[in-house]
Amino acid sequence: MLIFSAVIAAILLIVIVLTSFAPKPERMEAETVEKKLELGSVKSCKLTVVVDNNPDSGLETAWGVSILAEVGDLKILFDTGPDPRILEKNLMKLGVDSSKIDMVVISHGHHDHVGGLPYLAEAKPGLRVYVPRGLGKGLSHLKLDVVEINDTTVIADGVAIIGPLYGPPTEQALALNVEGKGLVILVGCSHPGVVNIVRKARDDLGVKPYLVLGGFHMAGCIEEECRKTIQELLELGMEKISPIHCSGRTIREILREEYPNNYIECYVGCRIMID
Repeated sequence: MLIFSAVIAAILLIVIVLTSFAPKPERMEAETVEKKLELGSVKSCKLTVVVDNNPDSGLETAWGVSILAEVGDLKILFDTGPDPRILEKNLMKLGVDSSKIDMVVISHGHHDHVGGLPYLAEAKPGLRVYVPRGLGKGLSHLKLDVVEINDTTVIADGVAIIGPLYGPPTEQALALNVEGKGLVILVGCSHPGVVNIVRKARDDLGVKPYLVLGGFHMAGCIEEECRKTIQELLELGMEKISPIHCSGRTIREILREEYPNNYIECYVGCRIMID
């Protein structure tokens, strides 16, 4: 009996020793994620709404969205609107050389967000386009460098793609970390919910949100739901709210009348400088 107990004790000791030297997958994975999400920051950014269905007299309108984000010398086009011709014409009227666009981030695969891609494929073949997981195959016919995103990923200093989250469909967002301000978050249609996207951006990047601009998917929503969304965004630390595209009139009117210090009214051709 004593011999048996001694053998068991010896085996347990060996297991403990071997375990102490064995790699710890959970810790290694956590360290990898932490390294991937070393976000950094930018001193300023300039946003230009290239396509939107909220009108401006000098540019064409369309049901869709496209926003140009300029960070230093880096030019990122977020979504492309529904029509190659409209994207081309509005970029030209805004004085944007499409050959100088460095990368494109697509929020989701609906036509009003990817329809302008054929123009970019012709204007700048090989242009890098970041899309949510599962969308790449549908764009394989275009002369583009398509990269699928599986999780929140830093793509440049101070610039990250958020998500994807499932709506349906699967949708991602773009975040810029501006020094002294916080996260500037661009959303396409917010099918998973704009509050959920902003919360994920804050939690994944560990930075307070400052501005959210884009489609909130709230056209037709009642006042109560719009007020709830505004309040939840403010509680997350959001200082500026700018709904366009599919956001609807109600939330824009509430923000305009009751939250003038938090509201940025935007439309096609609108320019926002954050520094």
